[in-house]
Amino acid sequence: MNIDEAVIILGGMGTRLLPLTKTVPKEMLPIYDVPAIMLLVEEAYKSGIKKIIFVVTKHNKKIIEDFFSNDLYLNNFLKDKPDKKALLTRINKLINNIEFKYVYQTIKGTFGALYSAKNYIKNDYFILMYGDDLIDNETPVTKLLIDKFKKDNKMYVAVKERDIDELPEVGIVCLDKDNYIKDLVKKKELHSGCELHGRMLLNKKIFTVKNKLYRHSNDEYYLPYALLHFPQEIKAIKYTGEYFNLGEKTGYIKASIHYALKDKNEKNNLIKYIKEEK
Repeated sequence: MNIDEAVIILGGMGTRLLPLTKTVPKEMLPIYDVPAIMLLVEEAYKSGIKKIIFVVTKHNKKIIEDFFSNDLYLNNFLKDKPDKKALLTRINKLINNIEFKYVYQTIKGTFGALYSAKNYIKNDYFILMYGDDLIDNETPVTKLLIDKFKKDNKMYVAVKERDIDELPEVGIVCLDKDNYIKDLVKKKELHSGCELHGRMLLNKKIFTVKNKLYRHSNDEYYLPYALLHFPQEIKAIKYTGEYFNLGEKTGYIKASIHYALKDKNEKNNLIKYIKEEK
């Protein structure tokens, strides 16, 4: 069974990054030399995804849709500038090989965002990606999930082991000896030292628990609690790469530096500058 559909949820107004996000959605902010969302789409493409469903808001739909569309005016403008046109090779590969769909988020929360895409998902199994979660792993984490699924047809989620002082207050999973998800716990409670991140391979039966979920005081439905309705069905994969939370300033800055340092042409100049500034 091929996994070739992905849902990327892009809700939220990026308020922790204001005023930068007043007119530019956080997923379109540059991570070194490309918008953040492009890195997620590249991860999906390298993992065999052929269709991406963006769950969007009125604040971000147009700019994302424009970015992942052919720009005839720009292509015509660059027709006699091959060196400049070559700069579009990377994005054009994505545009030409992936089908993009857009759906507005109609229910609050991460589960609500996913539920909004329900009628656009054709296959029983699909990938879910959080737009705020940027992961740089030697093998794309999405591909890790798919490769594991091919062996046992289980649902999978990505987690990262952290030292206790690095763990957030929420979003920590408790795993059994076989890495099945047992519970969500708070930082000070017994846990596995693993933080749940926004890469999941799910079955559409996840939607059947909507009416069983607690609606929080902010009217949001949270996806991690939906996972707990499937004991012994969802396993965790521990990845070792770098994780960045793009919804807050420190994560955004760290991601930009990390990807800049991956550019061999710029790495030495950047390191020299940082040392001089210290």
